[in-house]
Amino acid sequence: MGADILQVAFRTLILYFLALVVVRVMGKRSVANLAPFDLVVIIMIGSAAAIPMEESVSLLNGVIPVALLGVAQYLVSLLNVYSRGAERVTQGTPVLLVQNGKVLWENLKKERVTLEDLRIMLREAGIDNITDVQEARLEPNGKVSVIKTKEASPITPKDLQELAMIRMDAVLQETARNLRKEITDMFETWQKGKTG
Repeated sequence: MGADILQVAFRTLILYFLALVVVRVMGKRSVANLAPFDLVVIIMIGSAAAIPMEESVSLLNGVIPVALLGVAQYLVSLLNVYSRGAERVTQGTPVLLVQNGKVLWENLKKERVTLEDLRIMLREAGIDNITDVQEARLEPNGKVSVIKTKEASPITPKDLQELAMIRMDAVLQETARNLRKEITDMFETWQKGKTG
């Protein structure tokens, strides 16, 4: 009995470290934003690694599928780097859900997203009103990326700098007008004094 427990523990640790190596080779992108093919590989690795934890199944029956899935995933991600078409097939493409404050109902239906789901995703992006959205896209990883309208966007340091430059320009123009008027008045007063 003790030997059986040690054998299961040994198999579990080997498959754990093998799965860990495969997931690390998949890269940070795969862990942070699971694309469809990444998710499939992770589920399959979990299933393949679980089978040989029992002593009645050969350890090789788990090691080979996990390693093969890791290689396949690496090759698919490499293919995606060099082929936009392959990336579209394996990951999908972003779908526009909102444009210029208007919900694109056909795209919502196509992606099976309800209006309430959309509202939740927008609130998570800090938007309460759909009319404040210039564009909202459902990304291949299931997240929604949002571009706010200019009116709904917060003021940035660049906006403040531009506002300050406009204000400074107006002040300089006003100062130049006042100075021109003072010089003209002084010149006219001097002309009057000279002729008078």
